[in-house]
Amino acid sequence: MPCISPPLTLQVYQSIKTNLHSKDDLPMANRTLPRLLQAPAVLMLLMWMLVPLGMTLFFSFIRYVLNSLRRPEWTTPSLENWRGLGNYKYVLEAKDFWFAIQNSVLIVVSILIFTVVFGLLIAVLVNRSFPGRGIVRVLLISPFFVMPAVNAVLWINMILDPVLGLNGLAVAGINELIANLREFPLIGQFFSMWPELQPISFRASQTSAYAVIMMVTWQWTPFAVLIFMTSLQSEDESQKEAAMLDGASAWSQFINLTVPHLARPIAIVVMIQSIFHLSLYAEIEIVSRGNGNKNLPYLIGEFTSNNIGAASATGIFAVILANIIAIFLLRMVGKSLMD
Repeated sequence: MPCISPPLTLQVYQSIKTNLHSKDDLPMANRTLPRLLQAPAVLMLLMWMLVPLGMTLFFSFIRYVLNSLRRPEWTTPSLENWRGLGNYKYVLEAKDFWFAIQNSVLIVVSILIFTVVFGLLIAVLVNRSFPGRGIVRVLLISPFFVMPAVNAVLWINMILDPVLGLNGLAVAGINELIANLREFPLIGQFFSMWPELQPISFRASQTSAYAVIMMVTWQWTPFAVLIFMTSLQSEDESQKEAAMLDGASAWSQFINLTVPHLARPIAIVVMIQSIFHLSLYAEIEIVSRGNGNKNLPYLIGEFTSNNIGAASATGIFAVILANIIAIFLLRMVGKSLMD
């Protein structure tokens, strides 16, 4: 049996050691150039984020209005117009501030619940094989590409309008059906006790938030469906087959196999949608023009018409709220990814 002489063994060991050291030292020596090349992009990104935030923070501490005949010096952003925490106190005492926060949370949480539930159900149904599945998938995803303003106009005028929309036509049809049933001798007395139905006006202050929830849910459910369908492609079918052999029902398989498999996609969908839904504006403007239905971005828009200081203070509150929600969602996503 041939053996390696000690000198040759030492040479091989030194050669391997030299190669390892050279591989370790090579990235360290070449890190300076990539970092220098990345520096302009990083600095521009920091300026892109920090300059607007810094200006908003500065405006929130001064008196800055667009029109003031009594105090024209307030129309110029300057340290001489320093107000301290006055803008924050003004915003906190505004009658619509706490309502805007409450409405923002209500709209975001409601949309997230509906989009996740409907997205799960639709994704599981569409994941099955049936004729025309490709066409159905395209049609399901298409609402996601509709512009928010177009989506709001479509829903409030063609679907939720109490006179000419599907809402009004459906209620009118039901009332006509009940009126015809009252003429029958046997069941007419029963239907004569039914009151005449009235269509819901979703432009009213009490119901406009529900209109926003419906139209945004319709637009963003395809996004959840797309993410969930992609994740279902990697689901282990052998586990389902074993569960079927053990007598597990379809509902049991969905709860114990499909939902845990989609835990990470659900967390990602919740995080991404929360970021977008916190900045809803076009839908609220078109549906109610803020009449009893405001969120923080809409309140900022109202202040921006004249009081830039108050608008900036409201923007800082919005940043704080967004960071609180982001921290909560990132913890949820991180926990899901670690499981």
